[in-house]
Amino acid sequence: MSVIKELRDHFAEIMSLNYARAALNWDQEVNMRNYKSLDGKAKQISLLSKLIHQRETSDKVGKLIKQAEKISDLNEIDSALLRETKREYDLATKLPEKLVTEIAETSIKASGIWREAYTKSDFSLFKEILEKTVELQKEKAEKLATHPDIYSTLIDLYEPGATFDWIANIFNPIKSKIVDVVKKLNSSSDKPDNSILHKNYDINKQFELSFEIIKKFNYDLGYGRQDKSTHPFTTALASEDVRITTRTKEDFLNECIFGTIHECGHALYEMGIKKELHDTLLCEGTSMGIHESQSRLLENIVGRSKEFWAYWYPTFQKYFPENLKNYPMEEFHRAVNCVQPSFIRVNADEVTYGLHVILRFEIEKDMIEGKVHINELPELWNSKMEEYLGIIPPTDKEGVLQDMHWGGGAIGYFPTYFLGSLYSAQIYSKALEANPNLPEDYKKGEFSNLMNYLRENIHQHGSIYRANDLIKRVTGEDLNPNYFFEYVRKKFYPIYKL
Repeated sequence: MSVIKELRDHFAEIMSLNYARAALNWDQEVNMRNYKSLDGKAKQISLLSKLIHQRETSDKVGKLIKQAEKISDLNEIDSALLRETKREYDLATKLPEKLVTEIAETSIKASGIWREAYTKSDFSLFKEILEKTVELQKEKAEKLATHPDIYSTLIDLYEPGATFDWIANIFNPIKSKIVDVVKKLNSSSDKPDNSILHKNYDINKQFELSFEIIKKFNYDLGYGRQDKSTHPFTTALASEDVRITTRTKEDFLNECIFGTIHECGHALYEMGIKKELHDTLLCEGTSMGIHESQSRLLENIVGRSKEFWAYWYPTFQKYFPENLKNYPMEEFHRAVNCVQPSFIRVNADEVTYGLHVILRFEIEKDMIEGKVHINELPELWNSKMEEYLGIIPPTDKEGVLQDMHWGGGAIGYFPTYFLGSLYSAQIYSKALEANPNLPEDYKKGEFSNLMNYLRENIHQHGSIYRANDLIKRVTGEDLNPNYFFEYVRKKFYPIYKL
């Protein structure tokens, strides 16, 4: 048996354990949201994390890696597999088993406590477990030490190769540009009115309609499903089992519809990975920034386009005739593209969304470096919301508690969200060059040409290429925020009649 084959087989077992752990997490978020005790689930996930860590750090893996590194003629896939295996092994061997299991168990308990705090809009309920979570993530980063600063080390877990400085150099000039665009749009004398989105929409009909949309995008319900959760997410429970969740709100149509389209974009990425990579470390998106580009592209560039609504609006009118029967499609399209400061990140418009992410990026760095105490977070959050967006959240639920990420220990994840917006505009510009008639497809409810392009250039490769290599391969250049601002100007100035 070849060395690469042995590594594949060994990590196939690890992947199965990872999927089992994901199944427990999925069950917790979908089926156990109202359970008072998660102790049993926490112990189960902690045990799985222990078993995974033991297999990742075994002497066998270290020996196989050394043998594989001596092979000079590895093909592209095997080279990438060796690269990712070595990365996984190097990271895992730096972490004590006790820390791994404690992080896993704490994340489950913290997630449950977050849901209670979120529901009651009371940050004080979450404060103690968040302090513990942050300390554990700090200890983890210090032991990994892949970068001189601990925040970059955590970022690297979600966006391999990225650092705080690299992201800050991208984000800092963007802040003022976003503010300038918002001021320009606000100068319009003919702004969109989004009140139509806040009428009463039956939540069961919303959920039913969301299924129609994802099926049209060719989300195969034979290999996945959609459920409801407190916070929407996508998870793979096997190479061919990719599940999504959404949430509904009776007086805000966007919550379910665009949340579903967003998660569908993530799922289609995972479902499009070539079978040759199944059950390997390469069977996942190459970075969370690239992953987010696929969800943001589908949700915003496609899902909020006039062509998309030319096809879907009659269906929406049939589902909700009392609200939409006599409401013009053009005004509805303008409504879903209304740019205005808002409290909730996942519901934010495309233009101000970046400010929500930059706010979290800056807070996370100070939080993980101990420059801000946990009990100061609500006040800091609100002050930055006022500084960047001109609004102050009236409750913790609409402010510091709105995201589930910190409860799960995902510190360093947030900046990848806005990187995804930037990547998506750059990738879509090349998709349009290859097929200028894509918008005409959407008018007919046809998305196969777009999906074929994304599958060919992004999805099928899984983690073979790192994010910076993939974006160069697809677009011919490094990440370039100019594509995003060009897209924003071309789209929003006409919507605002400027």
